[in-house]
Amino acid sequence: MNVMKLQAKSGSTKVIFSDFERFLSTIRGRAKVLLVTDENVLWIYGDKMNDLDMIVIEAGESAKTLRSVERIYEYLLEYSVDRSSMIVGVGGGAVSDVTGFAASTFMRGIPFGFAPTTLLAQVDASIGGKNGVNFRGFKNMIGTVRQPEFCLIDFSFLKTLPSDQLMSGMAEVIKCGVILNNKLFEYLEENHSPILSLDDQSLAYAVSETISAKISVVGKDETDNGERMKLNFGHTVGHAIEKVSGLPHGHSIAIGMVAESRLAARKGFLPIAEVLRIEELLKAIGLPTRSGTSSTDVLEAISKDKKSSGDSINIALPEKIGNGIIYKIKKQELKYAVQEVCK
Repeated sequence: MNVMKLQAKSGSTKVIFSDFERFLSTIRGRAKVLLVTDENVLWIYGDKMNDLDMIVIEAGESAKTLRSVERIYEYLLEYSVDRSSMIVGVGGGAVSDVTGFAASTFMRGIPFGFAPTTLLAQVDASIGGKNGVNFRGFKNMIGTVRQPEFCLIDFSFLKTLPSDQLMSGMAEVIKCGVILNNKLFEYLEENHSPILSLDDQSLAYAVSETISAKISVVGKDETDNGERMKLNFGHTVGHAIEKVSGLPHGHSIAIGMVAESRLAARKGFLPIAEVLRIEELLKAIGLPTRSGTSSTDVLEAISKDKKSSGDSINIALPEKIGNGIIYKIKKQELKYAVQEVCK
């Protein structure tokens, strides 16, 4: 069993690479454990969890609402959960976000942990302590920053993932390579095929390197005021595309990375040859690099981004593959980058 540790101001997280069934056997001994999962996970893995108390929410992004959080609160009261209890989110990114937010706010905070079942959740949503829900169509507009006690990484979950969800998770892995880790990016260029085929060794390297990079950044800047903002690379444009088009998160972030890489090139930070490397890797994975979404609608969505400040916005841009910077730009400067990837 391999363990990594994230140490931050709000607490620490053990990232445990292990087997889900073995993990369940360890938590059954706690006084009170409540699982939060979704309909899809229940259908596939319910037989492994059916002796534990469970809250089942709907699957996907539509679950990230205040109403879902309210339903969890109602269950927590019904099960007489207190601060000695443990809530465990078993599912994708939406389950992690909703579970973490509910646990962080119920009784001003009770213990929680995650067993992420998608690649996107394993490398992103479950790591770092950001827990939140969407509001009026805007992603993660309401939330908290509080670390889970643990995050269990079991690669066998990924064997039941549809290919589009696996590719969606790869967008976040590529993002970490572009903005933080050149060796990871080069590894992805050479080994994307075995990773997508779920080769254990290749997958373990890509996931562990991505998590390690995120742990390093979050440990320095838990509340997103500096270094952690680098992890938003591709997300300023990507979140807007996701809101307007309804494309999956990773697909939208892939297009956002292309737009923001081209902005970095326009600003003179990133050589165009490196922009093309990023685009070629995204294409090799099977991710989109362009969208038929209206650029006008995307720019309107960006104007409401929570990272905005007046007519400016803080954005993460690569100055070379493996190294990013935080740069304040005028929102108007995003116009040309968005128009390169949207109609």
